[in-house]
Amino acid sequence: MSTQPDLIVVGAGIAGLVVALEAATAGASVLVLESDDRTGGMLRRGRLAGVDVDLGAESFAKRTDAVPALVADFSLPLDIVSPRSGPAHLVSPRLGGRWSRLPLPRRTVIGIPADPLAADVVAIIGERAARRAADEITAAPVDPTASLADMVEERLGAGILHDLVDPLCRSIYSQPAAAVPLPRLHPKMWAALERTGSLLAAADEVAPNAPGGTAVGGISGGMWRLADAVETLARERGALVRTGVAVQAVRPEGGRVSVRTDAGELHADRVVVASGPRAAAAVLGVPTAEIDEAATAPIQPAVRLLTAAVTAPDLAAEPVGSGVIVSPDARTAAKALTHIDAKWAWARDALPAGTHLVRLSARADEPAGLDSAGAVAREISALTGARVGRDDIGEIVTTRWRDAVVPAESDAWTATVMDAAAHGIHVTGAVAAGTGLASVIPHARALAHELFAAHATPDAAASPVRKES
Repeated sequence: MSTQPDLIVVGAGIAGLVVALEAATAGASVLVLESDDRTGGMLRRGRLAGVDVDLGAESFAKRTDAVPALVADFSLPLDIVSPRSGPAHLVSPRLGGRWSRLPLPRRTVIGIPADPLAADVVAIIGERAARRAADEITAAPVDPTASLADMVEERLGAGILHDLVDPLCRSIYSQPAAAVPLPRLHPKMWAALERTGSLLAAADEVAPNAPGGTAVGGISGGMWRLADAVETLARERGALVRTGVAVQAVRPEGGRVSVRTDAGELHADRVVVASGPRAAAAVLGVPTAEIDEAATAPIQPAVRLLTAAVTAPDLAAEPVGSGVIVSPDARTAAKALTHIDAKWAWARDALPAGTHLVRLSARADEPAGLDSAGAVAREISALTGARVGRDDIGEIVTTRWRDAVVPAESDAWTATVMDAAAHGIHVTGAVAAGTGLASVIPHARALAHELFAAHATPDAAASPVRKES
């Protein structure tokens, strides 16, 4: 391929790979540049107990049909699976120093219930908070810039925010509810709120009728297979993917776009930046400090995950179903736990008898926690109630994501993105679409379709861009 392709994609996470696949399918020449030594971004593969497993995202939200549509439209050789039926649990401190482990409610969206008076909601937040939430203040303004915390507290009360919404937001999105508005977290929920004027009515419309923590899908063998399949097909259709190439700056130049890398300068008709928020800001020339200052709450500097092979017999009973989400008030080193083989049948079937896979998501304010097999064993015991000893812990793999949390938009960022688009430089990924594959994939597909519809070949007809459903 020439060093002056039609499109250069900065970043080979799932957003960048999807853009590359769509553009290559439309007949464009595509070059993907990735600073890491491997592709896939947060869809990352590791190996524990002889099994390939996810070290990053291990599921996708079903709030859109993004993943099934991508798999179907490109006939990717992947099997989409659902979790086993056991619900996840919420771990919270209670009076007397005891902890409660209660199943997450069936019908909630980021903890916002369709029915606050449902028994599984009342069990967590208490009857008083449930009745306050049921008396929703629907006269409150529908403000797209308000934080989720402010919106929930004003409409439904502080109890449901503290005991349900904030813990789920911190666990699922790695941000407190005070740090992000609803439209970025869940566009479909936001649209329902605008239409109905009620958070409860919106949740009733959007929430699945499924055990808490199971309203997600996965890929048999691991979500990493999705990125692998997309990259393989993009390469087959002509896209060139280079790893270990760091992009330093992207600027318009003479009617084209200049891409300065640590390996030299490249040019293209268009560039799509599909990297993490700080990396994207850096290549576009937006000071990171301006992004940080725009946030309404402290930004977590990194997401740290620990995945361990465990042979504790008590885990065979799957005491907390697919895992736990931990209240911020609980004095633990982890904010969430996933019992991988309890959640996914393919993992249970692949593991040796008596071996389990457990993943812990570390708290940002516990840098010294979970630093030994003994500490991991104690944490798993505390969160699940199972007896787990130091000798039950086998291999541990730690994964850090230093540019994963998407902060609030700043005026400088918005102006920069708009100006860049006018000069052939576009942004996709979580920083543009919001967190999660359900948002990221449709945005990447729509952007590629918009940019390269004129290139479309007959083969491209097999990959229509679908809107969210």
